[in-house]
Amino acid sequence: MNSISKNTIITFLAQLLSLGLGIIILIILTRVLGPMGKGIYALIILIPTVAIKLAGLGIEEANIYFTGSKKYLIKDIISSSFIFAFSLGLILILLFWILSQFNFFQNFLDSNQINLSYLWIAVLTIPFTFLFTFLNSIFLGREEIVKFNLVKISFLVIQLIAVILFLMILKQSVFGAILSYTLATIIIALFVILLIRKIVNFHPSFNRALFKNALSYGGKIYLGNIAQFLNYRLDMLLIAIFLIPASVGLYSIAVEIVEKLWLIPMAAATVLFPRVSSLKDSQVNFLTPRVCRHTLFIITVISLGLVILAYPLIKIFFGSAFLPSLTPLLILLPGIVAFSGARVLLADLSGRGKPEIGMRAAFISLAINIPLNILLIPRWGISGAAFASTIAYILATLIIIIAFAKISKRSFSEILLVKKRDFEDYQKIFSLVKKSGKL
Repeated sequence: MNSISKNTIITFLAQLLSLGLGIIILIILTRVLGPMGKGIYALIILIPTVAIKLAGLGIEEANIYFTGSKKYLIKDIISSSFIFAFSLGLILILLFWILSQFNFFQNFLDSNQINLSYLWIAVLTIPFTFLFTFLNSIFLGREEIVKFNLVKISFLVIQLIAVILFLMILKQSVFGAILSYTLATIIIALFVILLIRKIVNFHPSFNRALFKNALSYGGKIYLGNIAQFLNYRLDMLLIAIFLIPASVGLYSIAVEIVEKLWLIPMAAATVLFPRVSSLKDSQVNFLTPRVCRHTLFIITVISLGLVILAYPLIKIFFGSAFLPSLTPLLILLPGIVAFSGARVLLADLSGRGKPEIGMRAAFISLAINIPLNILLIPRWGISGAAFASTIAYILATLIIIIAFAKISKRSFSEILLVKKRDFEDYQKIFSLVKKSGKL
């Protein structure tokens, strides 16, 4: 548990730094762009993000699994990452060009005041996004947690510098925001390549067995990733269809605030996934429930604080124009808290080679999420979208908990409810934090 605790603390501290940088970027974007501009920017970034998720094929998770389990040489995994990144990226760019020729797509852009040239700038970053994502996952598989987090923090630092330059100094509005994101993506991809070359000198090569097994393993996660991502972001696209860009901007703020609570389960899951791949089931059956109940306890406490502080935080940092984001934020909270535990359990299940469980849960919840959004957004606006998402998150969580309990033969209380003996772990964690601070 000590190495898990140490790596989790390192990752969590990095997540806190990322949180601070992300909040500063978000404040600048909302203050400069306003609800309308923020909504347009969110939609422009969302379109290539959806495309990346639709075409990712689970390669990121396959890299973590194969690196952690040492089934293939690092140089072969690196080479396949380059092949996948640029092949998939070029295919998506071609498909986007084809899509841009259709009138219905142009009508969608026009109705949401999206400049096609701005969207093209974001789309052209897709190969670079694939590249730094695939390569950075190798660090995670090797449990090189410092390098893995360094890449993520560096991306935000570069984006923050660019946002200050293009939005605050050069006054470029939405164009400046898109340009900032694009430059940060390209620069960080080059940075990851430099870090990777320090691990091993590699030359482009094609390992047929790795390619086949990466698609096989990744395929089990791929469909689940798509469904889960749509659970996260489909509501925003439907808001764009039923409402106006300003509504997207207001809803995006609620989502971005509450999803910051996932920093803790993301930190735990990030460390847990490669570790589970290398441990025996008997060890994992003890470790994962412990991590899960700690995560749920901490997230629950923080969420209660957010309920109290949400109104002044929105008013102070984002301005009164974004106060309508408060109601959907509060509606989203129960689902966000519930799915925090599911994120930890999903990392465990993927590490055991059973990612299909997450896929099933994601598709079932998506089947509920879509009709609820279509029904509730026209009636309740962005609050309806929040309610649909919360129901979907809770449903997915229940499915994942039941499956994990059956596999691990652990009770629901052992998985979900913090124990008296667990509080001893916090003393160890505080000690690790002090040691980290002295380094």
